[in-house]
Amino acid sequence: MVAKNSRILILKGTGLSQFVEAEPAFSAIRAAHAGQPVDLLTTHEFGRLAKGAPYFDRVLAVGQFKDKEAKKTFLTQLKRQGYSRIYDLDGTPISQEIRRALTGWRGAQWIGPRRVIKQTRDGLSLAPSFAPSQMRSILADASIEVPQRLPDLSWALKGRKDAANMKPSWYGITGRYALLLPSRDPDQRWPAEHYAEVASELVRRGISPVLVGNADMKTFGNEVSQLMVRNGPEGGARALVDLTDKTDLAQLAALAKDAAFFVSGVTEELHLILSLGCPGVLLVSRQDYQQADILYGHRIVNLVGTEVPQIEPESAVMMLKAMGLLPRGENTPKEARFA
Repeated sequence: MVAKNSRILILKGTGLSQFVEAEPAFSAIRAAHAGQPVDLLTTHEFGRLAKGAPYFDRVLAVGQFKDKEAKKTFLTQLKRQGYSRIYDLDGTPISQEIRRALTGWRGAQWIGPRRVIKQTRDGLSLAPSFAPSQMRSILADASIEVPQRLPDLSWALKGRKDAANMKPSWYGITGRYALLLPSRDPDQRWPAEHYAEVASELVRRGISPVLVGNADMKTFGNEVSQLMVRNGPEGGARALVDLTDKTDLAQLAALAKDAAFFVSGVTEELHLILSLGCPGVLLVSRQDYQQADILYGHRIVNLVGTEVPQIEPESAVMMLKAMGLLPRGENTPKEARFA
């Protein structure tokens, strides 16, 4: 029996895709503990994203522990909070250390995996290592039913809704725009030439292409910008809004909310964009196609190739037109390459 006013702790700090997929579980845990304080322990990156969430009374954001003493001090401070129940939605080595430190006689009740769950490479897989089905099963054993629905992170916009840098105009974006998301995996990444071709075509049709990604994609973004000079849309390289390494997750969520559509490779950020209801096209290899089924139900169409670089830019443009996201060319300039 959990005391009415005792604190509840949720652990969720691994992988953006997993954080997004855990949103229905956050909601279910909050509903099961109405009237009790609920804390989220996560990373600094996800902590900024979770500011607007209605599920947590406190968001505790921590970084990587540099040494054993820092970790020991943190665990001691955590134990003093007096948690009565802990929900582990990570299954990582650090969450298992928290279990050993905070459970036991008169300690917190542990709801979560009993062993470390094998982790996938960050950003290079569509399938989270701690799948939503596993979360539902573990929580069902604790009499908490997780709703069968798609994640909805529209609350991510509320934490900083008055901030000027949460608006597209902060980046000089006006009118309709689309998000381009290259994969972090160089072997399954659409070539810069293909992104430049599609970006140039969007410019010709009056849509601003916005390239997003983490710091690792900065060089790739520069390459796409330079290739647009060769393709010749008005404005050249300046026609592309290159936001690689320039947005945090909350800012990306705000951009996704108002974007007309996306064109994306396999990347963690795709899950966040889909949770905001943004439609678009996923570029996926045949070997990853089965994993793409986890995105079923979103307004998304898969373009499948033996290898992603083999998918032609024309195919992406034609698919966007078939989805009604891109004008078919009735009022587009004569120089548009793909009618």
